[in-house]
Amino acid sequence: MKRRLVELLRCPGCQSPLDLEVLAEQSEPLEVALEGPCCNRYCAEQAAPMDQLLGDSPDCAACYGRDVSEGLLACSSCELVFPVIDGVPRLVRDAGEVYSSFFYRHTESVGRGAGPMGPAQPARPNPKVFDRRSNESFSLQWEIDQPGDRTWFKNDRELRHREFLDSMQLEEDDLRQRLILDAGCGNGRLTSSIGWYGAEVVGMDLSGSVVRANQDRLEHGGRRAPFVHFVQGNVMEPPLAMEAFDHIHTSGVLHHTPDPERAFESFLGLGKPGGRVYVQLYRKREAWVGIPNQLIRFFTSRMPVRMLYRLCYLLAPVHRFLVLVVAGLRGEQSPIADATRREQAISLFDNYSPRYQYRYTPEQVRSMFEGHGLTNVRDVTFDNEARHMVAFVGDK
Repeated sequence: MKRRLVELLRCPGCQSPLDLEVLAEQSEPLEVALEGPCCNRYCAEQAAPMDQLLGDSPDCAACYGRDVSEGLLACSSCELVFPVIDGVPRLVRDAGEVYSSFFYRHTESVGRGAGPMGPAQPARPNPKVFDRRSNESFSLQWEIDQPGDRTWFKNDRELRHREFLDSMQLEEDDLRQRLILDAGCGNGRLTSSIGWYGAEVVGMDLSGSVVRANQDRLEHGGRRAPFVHFVQGNVMEPPLAMEAFDHIHTSGVLHHTPDPERAFESFLGLGKPGGRVYVQLYRKREAWVGIPNQLIRFFTSRMPVRMLYRLCYLLAPVHRFLVLVVAGLRGEQSPIADATRREQAISLFDNYSPRYQYRYTPEQVRSMFEGHGLTNVRDVTFDNEARHMVAFVGDK
């Protein structure tokens, strides 16, 4: 975790700024030139507000050249403490429970930074905004996903990277030196590749997928990797500063939350006025597809996640055959034709495992955008995804 990230982080409980105590740090040489101070309000390198810096300008290159591998992020307002583990801040409400061994090892530091509460009385997740099943499901999904696998049958480094500009309706120059949010980043490959455009990017996900995403960012982000950050957090109570990001992006995420409308409002609040907003959601399907899908999901979304994945892997060839038959009858080509069995199984698992799955018509998504005051709203769904997905962009 870069110290610069502290300026962007907030307590998910009360939205207060967080204080960082570094427990372990390592170097990561910076290979890209910096232009001027990188922080806006609070200097991470000198640990002081920008308008109170003394002496020389901050050494941003040195700051970005260090990585906090372990640390504590404390909220002085509600006395909650969150860990930084494996270089990733874990800003989820059940952190005290999930990462109890980490807190035990650092009991003394927690006591200094968190006040009397510490991790002994961790905040309990609110079921209206947190779903444990989704966390388990997506953590397993991205654990199974392997380097070289195509995300949703698309090459991350080439096709999805190029599609990002079309999705956001932006040019490369619109991203250079901008701060971008990718909410629900999954394996993080697309997130890291956005850095190639000269942007600074924050990828956030509720699941543990952020750990490997952070480990792989050097591979996928290249020389821009120091400007790619990953955070474990919940889009329904985001641990990020409001109106901090120039452009915000979320793909295939909000429909898996307990309350997509609330999730959309929380996500929207993170973008700056005038910034671009992109949302992709599941499309409402025809009855002959949608009703059987709902009936199957009634059982599969209650199965143990590892058992369900094994079933998806077993049935992947059957599903492939049926998809190709339907595509042939329609005179269409399906990307599943070239997919590996694991890629097919992950796609099935993604559909049948999460507890929540809401679907929308284009008219409903447009209404959602316009109802929240977004302008220049337009449908940007790709033709090859139109049967399954619906995507819109607008300006905040």
